Amino acid sequence: MKKLLLITTLLATSLYATAQKGLRQLQISAQIARPTSDLLTLTNIGYGAAVKGIYGFGEGPQQATLEAGYNRFPIKHLPDGVKVYYAATPVYAGYRYLINQFSLEGQAGISINTAYGSNSTMSLSKTSSDFGWALGVGYTIKGLEVALRYQVSDTRGVAEDLTFLGLRVAYNLKL
Repeated sequence: MKKLLLITTLLATSLYATAQKGLRQLQISAQIARPTSDLLTLTNIGYGAAVKGIYGFGEGPQQATLEAGYNRFPIKHLPDGVKVYYAATPVYAGYRYLINQFSLEGQAGISINTAYGSNSTMSLSKTSSDFGWALGVGYTIKGLEVALRYQVSDTRGVAEDLTFLGLRVAYNLKL
């Protein structure tokens, strides 16, 4: 009886582990982004990059994600010798659902927001860690993914959240 119980337990554990095994990937991406909030009055376009770990789970087409990125928005119309930019560094966990070659993703986490300015004599910066979230939809073919992503940083002490819409190109490496 003990052998039968042991064999049944090992078999059930093995089947459960196989059912839980999903697609594991590392995604490396670059994006261009256009602000959709008050940031648009200061800058037209930003750029960024990110690294995302993707872990498939369950029997269905679902994945958990963990992402760290960097987005920079240079400020326009500045005098010579003055450099000013806004940067958002998201660190998000998320859920991703696959429908054939399409992906739908929601993420939330911390957004580290930095405003930086300098000239020839001094530099100033202000950094805050705020709640952030993002929604995205993508299309993948042969490991290359093109996606649209809407990202929000819920900045404290500011009347309007910092938001932008990004066009992302990514490469998914299978692990």
